[in-house]
Amino acid sequence: MESKVNMANHISRRRFVRVLIGTSSASIALALSACGGGSTPAPTVAAPAAGSGGAVSLSIGSKASTPFFDNEKLEAKAGSKITLTLKNNADPASNRQFNWVLVKPGTMLRVVSDGQSDGSADTSYVKPSDDNVIVHTKLVKPGESDTITFDAPPSGQYPFISTFPGYYNTMKGVLTIQ
Repeated sequence: MESKVNMANHISRRRFVRVLIGTSSASIALALSACGGGSTPAPTVAAPAAGSGGAVSLSIGSKASTPFFDNEKLEAKAGSKITLTLKNNADPASNRQFNWVLVKPGTMLRVVSDGQSDGSADTSYVKPSDDNVIVHTKLVKPGESDTITFDAPPSGQYPFISTFPGYYNTMKGVLTIQ
């Protein structure tokens, strides 16, 4: 008798899964409708005020005459005022020129392509007024350097590259803003 009661109280696994799936869908729909169907805007987080993270000095250079940066990872705090110096360590006989370009995430190839087609050595191979470029140095000749100062972008990881033709694939790195 007890075995008949136990069997009556149990449902098949298939039926259980069907009930579970049906219940889950209904529960999700109910939960979404209760909180406005997901249309509630996400809370916004204000970026730190410019300069509130203090002053940060960063330096980066070429690895001798090769088209590689000597540092592929840079860091700064959100809200900081960043001063970056790019030094071209190439042998003067190499005539290799480099620049440093900080771009918005996911736009590196577009910046390179636009810099190659719309830019020239006069524009440091950066398309003038490119919205995907956060900041950049000028093209630097061997033995020279260029220093720029800018406000740190919001927290995140930002690619940096050299847009001189052919170098973006090897002269690249990431600036992490914490």
